[in-house]
Amino acid sequence: MQEYKTRDRPAHMTHEIAIGPHRIKSLKPGMPILTLAPMAGISNWPFRLICAKMGAQMVGVEFINCNAILHKNPKTLQMMNFCDADIYRDTGMSLLAAQIYGNDIGRMVEGALVLEEKGAQIMDINFGCSVPKILRSDSGAAFLKDIDRMMNAVRSVAEAVSIPVIIKTRLGWDHDNISILEVVKRAADSGAHAVAVHARTVAQKFNGTADWSWIARAVEVSPVPIFGNGDVFTYEDAVRMVEETGCAGVMIARAARDNPYIFSGARIPTFTERVRLARDHLGMMVEYKGEKVGVMEMRKFFASYFKGFPNASHLRTSLVQVDTVTQAHRILDEWVTESDLQPHDA
Repeated sequence: MQEYKTRDRPAHMTHEIAIGPHRIKSLKPGMPILTLAPMAGISNWPFRLICAKMGAQMVGVEFINCNAILHKNPKTLQMMNFCDADIYRDTGMSLLAAQIYGNDIGRMVEGALVLEEKGAQIMDINFGCSVPKILRSDSGAAFLKDIDRMMNAVRSVAEAVSIPVIIKTRLGWDHDNISILEVVKRAADSGAHAVAVHARTVAQKFNGTADWSWIARAVEVSPVPIFGNGDVFTYEDAVRMVEETGCAGVMIARAARDNPYIFSGARIPTFTERVRLARDHLGMMVEYKGEKVGVMEMRKFFASYFKGFPNASHLRTSLVQVDTVTQAHRILDEWVTESDLQPHDA
């Protein structure tokens, strides 16, 4: 296979794109368009709203099983709390993209219609999840084994809903079966308004290095916007991805979990700002899930939010053991001082 490199010269940075009737603009001139990737157990409405306020131009819902929607699974019904969608509609702050997955195309259509009725502004179909359980169920990235089946799903959902459809996928099944160029061209013909490309194969899962050169290739052949994804750990990485590949925007996952300020630009948040973020997030999580579950689910965010600060390991250790809101606030109070701590490699 001929070697392909990313661009020698920085690509022109796109500041506005269209996804159906929606216009997505960068937060300010000179910044790339940044969006929040759907993440199971992470991108519920409190975290989506935080990221939207930080500057994410589109926010993804935790991916939702179409069968669980139709069976009215209690946990799934809670995930379908799209109360933040009204805020985005009223303010134009962001767009809400609900991601669906499944193995039965008819049920995927039914589930998509329910999510549209609940308030989703964008319908996102997951063709990229490489978790073994999902692959065994013939869902997610398993569709990459049968591109015709994938396109049938895209076409069926796109014809059923009245909101724009996007898809998230990978480069292909493995390095001997790279199919992304075929996928992006056929997806557009089948009704997709944009494609998010995780620049790894299914076989790689999250191992190895994301190959951004394939994002650049996808951009060249795609008639719809391409969002790049994979190995974006900092704001500078996002800028570099756009410059090297020409993608319309960047879909950020794990880096956003650790630092939602990434959507605001390159400035590193201070310790005091992170404390304020943790308090606000905790309040919304308790509103969303009640104190017991809300506090428990905040522990992973506490661990992420205070990475990189001197002597903060003790703070993280304390916060991941809290059981009540009062305990969390007391610990945070003890760490807030007039002299703001600055982040470093700790």
